[in-house]
Amino acid sequence: MRDVELGGLTFRIEYRSTGADRGPAIRVFGNVDGQAVQLLRFDCFEDDPHFHYDPVGKNVKFHLDPLTMGDALEFSLRQIGSVLRAMIAKAGFAEFAESVDEDAVRGSIGRIRSAIDSESRASPG
Repeated sequence: MRDVELGGLTFRIEYRSTGADRGPAIRVFGNVDGQAVQLLRFDCFEDDPHFHYDPVGKNVKFHLDPLTMGDALEFSLRQIGSVLRAMIAKAGFAEFAESVDEDAVRGSIGRIRSAIDSESRASPG
């Protein structure tokens, strides 16, 4: 597991396995009212890629269709780089979303990608 601090957020990168499925995950945390809260999670799994709004609270989950959305990891990084604040607001954290520095995140997507590459190389299988 690796943490990347960007734009007022913590991107926790890990390689996850659930049942027979596996792949990199990007967990997006923010400090909301003095507590670390998981705002979003992107599970770039091999068989069932998906993402979650407020995964620990409301847990609204959307499956990714590779035909229309392409590679799950590339889709996730595009979303993080282009509509991150809107996604955080949709997750129910609109006030916190205003404090996120999207430009800092957008300009450092390579750091997230590097952490994912490192975690994927270190993962079993």
